[in-house]
Amino acid sequence: MFLAKDFRGFTKYEKVFFGLFLLAQIAILIYFYIKTREVDWINVIASISGILCVIMSAKGRLSTFLYGLIQVATYGWISYQANLMGEVYLQVVFGIFQFIGLYVWIRNMHTLTTPKVEVQEVDTKGLTWPQWMITLVLGGAFYVVFAKYLESIRSGQPFLDAFNVSLNLTGQVLMSLRFKEQWFFWIVVNIVSITLWTRRMLHAGAVDATSVTMVVMWIGFLINSVYGYYYWKKLQHVNVENR
Repeated sequence: MFLAKDFRGFTKYEKVFFGLFLLAQIAILIYFYIKTREVDWINVIASISGILCVIMSAKGRLSTFLYGLIQVATYGWISYQANLMGEVYLQVVFGIFQFIGLYVWIRNMHTLTTPKVEVQEVDTKGLTWPQWMITLVLGGAFYVVFAKYLESIRSGQPFLDAFNVSLNLTGQVLMSLRFKEQWFFWIVVNIVSITLWTRRMLHAGAVDATSVTMVVMWIGFLINSVYGYYYWKKLQHVNVENR
């Protein structure tokens, strides 16, 4: 089954990264359980499915879309409870893009074969300068319109939230269309998201399990985004060689 197969061929870095992330989440879970005697499993599921999604995305593996569906559902609920409505709407769009991305990726895969592993990885490509300009103009226009909308419905942190949503949407579109430059947008998204959840704790004047879990999750995403660009650049060379 491809879900189990997608875990093959991981490097030592990838194994260490995922292991350390799990340990961090377990530590947070234990700390807040001792403190409150409660466990918010939605936070745990959102965080772990999210890191599985981005790791498999960085590796160009199809299972990223299954973990993505789980993550958008759970993270959307968490964002709704935190009154981050831009994030909520974004997860709905992301849910749709999981199916679009799956369709596009299935049609553009190559087989990685080594003495120990044979798995399917996506063919990647890069943006041209005209495509860069179109991406930035459309992303900027969406930000202005969406920020005004969030402000009108009194969403929490509307301008930062809208900036985050516009970056996320741009990154998701580029990811679904197999452009390696998606990772530049994800890097900024992760930094903004860390800021978003940190500010939520500062505004509340308290450290809570949800915010801490989300901050750790986005830090993990940030590290993975840097690696993702490096790996997708390698995948692009593999695609060129196979033509």
